[in-house]
Amino acid sequence: MSIQPGTGYTFTSSSQGTNFSIQTPWFPWLLLGDSFECSPYKVHDVVEVTEGESTFVTFEICPGTFNNQMPQVYDSVNEVWQYLNALADDANLVLDFASTSSSIVYLRVGPDATTSAFPPSAPSPTDPDDPYPRIYSTGGTLPTDSDTFGYVAIAKVNQVSAGVYTVEQYVTGSLWGDRLKTGTATAVYYYARI
Repeated sequence: MSIQPGTGYTFTSSSQGTNFSIQTPWFPWLLLGDSFECSPYKVHDVVEVTEGESTFVTFEICPGTFNNQMPQVYDSVNEVWQYLNALADDANLVLDFASTSSSIVYLRVGPDATTSAFPPSAPSPTDPDDPYPRIYSTGGTLPTDSDTFGYVAIAKVNQVSAGVYTVEQYVTGSLWGDRLKTGTATAVYYYARI
């Protein structure tokens, strides 16, 4: 039986044995088109934007889920909360540096105030403190968990120099979370990557 060479591999046979060689089977396909790979919650394309006399830093984030629900982010251009997977092309997600050289992008989620469902099944369009999963940024430290909200850091964006930023990615997949509240103790939140 004879195996012939084909695309991406070679096959040789001699008195010293046989050799089957795979020549970089996936690499050429990665070079086609855009080589950026979007994974859940990946923070990317951090840039400074100037509008009028104001300069701010924006970012993009790949869609991911929390307990099979799509979180929301605040679009500062349209001034509305939008689902992460349905952002308009002109949406601006602004990083909060709050006079520091780094900003933490985090997911905030809490229980429904009426039903205690964790997380709520749908967001409130008018309540800014809605416990539905939402993504924020802070120039300070990650907020402390409470009975009302739990927080998980997604990434940290560091300003290296003027207009140059690096991203420390903490979450690399969609999340599943649970909330445990017993007696008068502060609620404890658990997260797992799925």
